Amino acid sequence: MTTQKAKPGPRPPERLHSSRRRRSFGVKVGVFAAATAIGLGGCSATADRSGADNATTTAPAEAPETTALEVAIGFVDAYGAFDVKQATTYLADDADIAPLIESIGAAGVQGTLEEFRQLISLLEAQGYRQMLDSCEEQAAAVRCTFDFHLIRSDEVGLGPFSGSYFDLTVRDGQIARASKHWDIEEFSPQIWEPFASWVSTAHPEDAPVMYADGNFSGARLSSESIRLWEQRSREYVAMETAR
Repeated sequence: MTTQKAKPGPRPPERLHSSRRRRSFGVKVGVFAAATAIGLGGCSATADRSGADNATTTAPAEAPETTALEVAIGFVDAYGAFDVKQATTYLADDADIAPLIESIGAAGVQGTLEEFRQLISLLEAQGYRQMLDSCEEQAAAVRCTFDFHLIRSDEVGLGPFSGSYFDLTVRDGQIARASKHWDIEEFSPQIWEPFASWVSTAHPEDAPVMYADGNFSGARLSSESIRLWEQRSREYVAMETAR
């Protein structure tokens, strides 16, 4: 099923541009005007041919077509850097990004760009750190695997956690559909569950704002939720590191 596999690499070069200068020749009229005109005519023809040859050799090079792997890597890199503006440049106008946003357990997702911006802000507030492993072009999509830290797990000496991946469908150089799978087998008992238990005990009034349901199975997308995730995750780290 696999056709290509690539590590993150440099972006394709931009188009090169060149310019030419035209040369002009002056002719003195004299006794040998006819012969001089013939001579200059030959020089002019030679110069024109030289210019044409130069135009051929210095014509702007066409930029290589951006591949599906390059598009996928560019998007995932921007996502992990919390660069919303750059990430959205890889998305088609009608891209289905609802599965990507739903991956955090948020309810009632419509898949809008505003929700995408909130998702990126939430991940940054949660201390998300993404380490891209590789991207592999499959039959229907490009799969990019990555390791991650979340809820500042790196600050308490846990993780990174592996086994997660993006699935990105690329058409005509843009992402038509994006989804994300979190492997939480190790992350949940080490970080997610202890943190949720602490919040529900130490700050019970915040839990309904931060979490999508009473089971603490996902995060809520809202400005207040984002603010509290930033604040409480830092408090949690301070408490854990002080022990």
